Amino acid sequence: MSKNINLNNKILYVFLSLTILLGYYFGEDSAGSGGFIVDFNNTWPILSLIDRGEYFNFSEHTIHFPLHYYFLYFLNIFFESKDNVRLIFCIISLATPYIFYLILSEKFPKIDKNKLFFFTLILFLLPSFRSGAIWANTQITALIFFLYSLYFFIKWENKKSKKYCKEIILQCFFLSCAVYTRQLYAIIFVYILVKYFFALNFKDFLKTVFTIFIFAIPGFLLVLVVPSTLRTTFDLNFFNSFMVNTSIISFYLIPLIFLINYKKIKDLNLKKTDYLFFLIFAFMTLIATFGFNYNPSLGGGFFIKLSILIFNNLYFFFFTSFIGLISIYLFSREDKLSLILFFLLIFGFSSYQIFQKYFEPMLIILIFLIIKNNQN
Repeated sequence: MSKNINLNNKILYVFLSLTILLGYYFGEDSAGSGGFIVDFNNTWPILSLIDRGEYFNFSEHTIHFPLHYYFLYFLNIFFESKDNVRLIFCIISLATPYIFYLILSEKFPKIDKNKLFFFTLILFLLPSFRSGAIWANTQITALIFFLYSLYFFIKWENKKSKKYCKEIILQCFFLSCAVYTRQLYAIIFVYILVKYFFALNFKDFLKTVFTIFIFAIPGFLLVLVVPSTLRTTFDLNFFNSFMVNTSIISFYLIPLIFLINYKKIKDLNLKKTDYLFFLIFAFMTLIATFGFNYNPSLGGGFFIKLSILIFNNLYFFFFTSFIGLISIYLFSREDKLSLILFFLLIFGFSSYQIFQKYFEPMLIILIFLIIKNNQN
């Protein structure tokens, strides 16, 4: 661990790591509903399929791409038991906050390293991270690949180069690995392509597109061999995804905006055009409520549960969706391209079941590593 990190932070890192290991011992699923436990037990037979020479068709057990299960199979060769594989995976997961810290250090070289390190320890407190680490979930494997892809993306950004380079190749490679673990990371590719389009000259942009195409070939072949890989929980009712996802996003952005502007509302520097947008957001939210028919028993995030629990209706939830739109707008004023990213997050997670764990900790990482906001 870096010598720049003080003893208190190292002790806290060890303590929080021990809480994860303690959670492993007691079979913790802090994300609730036992979903991580069920997912692990239902997908464990995939390792037997791989052992028998079936490397692609896991459709009876999962809708995810297979890379994570190859990794578990590799661990099982050496450790030869379900519990041992879980334990080793759990230990490997403990490095995730430190990887996040290294990338933040690359992104914010002038910020006190101890502040950055302390911030990354928040991952240990997130229910989805804890449960994913304890139950060897695809979410953690994909997250680690995603972090490595962002490391090379930020290295490329810091070079301020308009040329095709090794950082682009490595960023695309690791993001592809994240997609081959959990397909939802494909929406990040769309945003990254837009970034490259505006940053690179046309010739080097084409090279980048070709690189992504090369990395996508295994996915195309997998779909041809196992068409059921395309099976998802996608839902065409975009009113549902619009309301639910903006509400979930507000859960993470509201505290940040409050912390940034906690002294007084004038710090927001609102203009007349901003209030016009707020009116438009209110109208959009109102229209969406008429087409909203989401089943709250299938997730929906913290605020929809709170709205039903306290008020026995969805009015508070609708209000948080409106606040989510305002939060996205305020957070994107310095980086207009980030609106594309938020658009992809809102409509890319269009499903009849939307869980808040899908956004943890991916959204936090995106906010601080991808979105350009001086107030971060």
